[in-house]
Amino acid sequence: MSIEIGGLYGPCLIWREKSERWADDCIGAKKKQGASIMCWGMISYGWKGPFWVWESETEEEKVTATSKILRYNENCGEEESRLNTAWRASEEWKELRRGELANAREARLLASLAGVKTKTTQSWRGKKFKIKKLKRGDSKGIDLWRYVTDLARPLLWPICLARKLVCPDFLLMEDNAPEGINKVDWPPNSPDLNPIEHLWNIMKSMIQTRRGVERVTTAGEMKLILKQEWERITKEEINREVSKLPSILAQCISQKGGNKFHG
Repeated sequence: MSIEIGGLYGPCLIWREKSERWADDCIGAKKKQGASIMCWGMISYGWKGPFWVWESETEEEKVTATSKILRYNENCGEEESRLNTAWRASEEWKELRRGELANAREARLLASLAGVKTKTTQSWRGKKFKIKKLKRGDSKGIDLWRYVTDLARPLLWPICLARKLVCPDFLLMEDNAPEGINKVDWPPNSPDLNPIEHLWNIMKSMIQTRRGVERVTTAGEMKLILKQEWERITKEEINREVSKLPSILAQCISQKGGNKFHG
């Protein structure tokens, strides 16, 4: 979740007469979006997991990340070549080649009898392993490098493995797919279908309420308030939002994937 420091969350409604439409006191102020804080949390039915507030990346961390990514990218081609060379020497590749050549011969025979042209699969000529080079993000959010090195490896993955010991059928729901963790096949742009998004709304609402007596103007204050509001989230609230999921999914299916419903 991303939350603006000192921002307003959700609609702000006022009562006014029709003639007061353009009165100064009845016009909402608009401003450029200010600095924001990003946070992350993890929940399950009957369980509230860790909460993480992202810190700004220091110049030293940026230099270190750039150096490590450069070394990684330099080794990509060599590692990809090694893996594919070993694959072409394996029985898997030989079986794939035999099968695709046999299918190709049969397809060409049928095509010649029908007097048409045909194309056949020749994946055995290609690469099984393709290692994508890494690059930094646009500095407007948390990129893949920071997500994996700062959060996934030290925190998310160990917790997922621990949860699997408690529940062998454990599945992770999130926007990014961590390696080695069974993940729900889930569309990334589906906030109504993700229970934690509703908890983020609860937290934002509580922070908005606090703004009546507290003025949050610094990143440090916002980080502290975020942690306090996460602590106030109860298991009952978590269970309520998770329990809504079957009903919300049924409504989504009835709308043929549309979002004209409320969970």
